[in-house]
Amino acid sequence: MENEVIVAEKLSFKYEESVEGIEDIDFSISEGEVVLLTGNSGSGKSTLLKCLNGLIPSITEGELQGDLFIEGDKYSDKKMYQLNKLIGSVFQNPRSQFFTDNTTAELVFPMENYGYTKSDMDERLKDLQEAFGIADLMDRDIFSLSSGERQMIALASAVTMQQKILLFDEPSANLDYGNSMKLGSIIGKLKKKGYTVIVADHRFFYLDGIIDKVLFMENGKLNICNSEEEFKASDYNTRSFDVFSIDVPFSSKCNDNGVVARLENVIYKDILKDVNLTLNKGEITVLIGNNGAGKTTIAKTLCESIKPDKGTVDIKGLPFFIMQDPDYQLFGTSVFNELELVRNDKKKIDDCLEYLGLKKYKFKHPFDLSGGQKQRLQIGMAMLCDRELIIFDEPTSGLDVDSMLNVSKEINRLKESAGVLVISHDYEFIRHVANRIIYLKDGCIEKDFILDKNTLSDLNNIFINMKEESLI
Repeated sequence: MENEVIVAEKLSFKYEESVEGIEDIDFSISEGEVVLLTGNSGSGKSTLLKCLNGLIPSITEGELQGDLFIEGDKYSDKKMYQLNKLIGSVFQNPRSQFFTDNTTAELVFPMENYGYTKSDMDERLKDLQEAFGIADLMDRDIFSLSSGERQMIALASAVTMQQKILLFDEPSANLDYGNSMKLGSIIGKLKKKGYTVIVADHRFFYLDGIIDKVLFMENGKLNICNSEEEFKASDYNTRSFDVFSIDVPFSSKCNDNGVVARLENVIYKDILKDVNLTLNKGEITVLIGNNGAGKTTIAKTLCESIKPDKGTVDIKGLPFFIMQDPDYQLFGTSVFNELELVRNDKKKIDDCLEYLGLKKYKFKHPFDLSGGQKQRLQIGMAMLCDRELIIFDEPTSGLDVDSMLNVSKEINRLKESAGVLVISHDYEFIRHVANRIIYLKDGCIEKDFILDKNTLSDLNNIFINMKEESLI
C-alpha cells in the first residue's frame, strides 16, 4: 500500500540476557491508523515499541534481525534525530523522559532545540494547552504534580513537534477514568488529522470505536486482528472494552476487628480540606477521585511522611505503603533479595514468586523487570509484610487481566489480617476488591459508602461524572 508508514519484515530481537524478546514479526501500519498493541506483561510489547522508536538497537543491547521501514526508508539508515522528527514517544514511566523540572519548559524544550521562533513556540504551546486541557498545569514543578498530571504533560510533549507517528506505552496507566476518556477523545481527533497512533496498553476501553488494527503479542510472537470488531470477537483473555458491563460478585468484608487508622479534621496546604476518615481491619477501602484530588497525599499523611497543618492522625502501628512508582521503592540486588528485605523466609518467598509468575526472574535485578513485573514484585512485598494497615497506590497500573485478577485475590486475602487502603482508577479492579468506596473531590471526601448491589450505581455515576467533567 502506498500509504504504509511503518513496515516490519521478519523482525526479531534477542536480549543479551535471558529475557524474552520478539521473533519473526511481520506487520504494516498505514497512515492515519490507530493501532492497539496489547498482550500479557512480558509478552514483548515494550520490546517492539523500542524497535519502533529507535531505542533498539541504538541504546538497548542485543541481536536485531530482520527489516524495519519508516515511510519507505530503512530504520538503520536514519539517525536518531531524524527519527525524533518523525516519531513522538511517551514511555511507560513518564519521569524517565523529562528533561526539565518545569511543565512549560518541558513542552518548549524540543522546539528550543530545533530553533523555533518565540512566536511559533507561543502559538504551539497554546494549541497544546487547548488540545490536552492542561492550561492549569502550566509553569508548575513537574515533580509536584500527581502521576496522572505528569502523564498528561508527557503526552502533550510527545506531539510538540507535530510528529505524524505517535507511540504511547501504557498511556492510561496513571490516568483517572475521566482523563483516560479524554485521552481517547484526543487520539480520535489526532486520527482525523492524519496522525498514526500506536498505543501499547492493557486497558483500552478509552479506545472503543477508533481502533483500526490490533497487534496482539504472545510470548514474543505476533497475532494480528485487522479490525476492532475482529479483536472483540476473538477469544483473547484481555481487559474489557465496556468496564461497566462486568459482572462479578461483590467482595465480602471480614469480621470487624477494630480501627487501624483514623484521620480527624485533617488539613494540608490547599490539597486536603477537613478530611475525616476511619479505616478498619478486615475491610478493603478504595479511594477514588480525579488526578490531583489529594489521594496520594492522604496515603502520605497516614504513613506520617507528611504532617498535616491541622487535625490529628491516629495509627495502629506503622503502615506498609506500596508506592505508585515502583522505582522509588526497589532496593534489592535481585528479585529474591527484594522480598528478603521484607521477610527472611526462603519458602514463603519462593511460594510468593511462584504465585505471582516471577520465579523465573528470581535472580534478575528489579530494575530490569517490565513495569507490570515490578508491580507484581511490590504486591509480593505486601504479601510478606506483617502490618496492621497496608496501603496500595495504583497497584494494577500496567497489569494485564490475569495479573490484575491475581493481585485482586491477594489483596482480598490481605484483609484477613490487616486493614487495606487502595488508591485506584481501575474500575475492573475496584469491582473485584472493594468493600467500601471513598470518593475524594477537590481535597474533600464527597462520598463514603459500602459497595454492594444497592450502591453500585453510585460508583458508576462517579466514574461517568468524571468522564463528563473531563470532556467539558
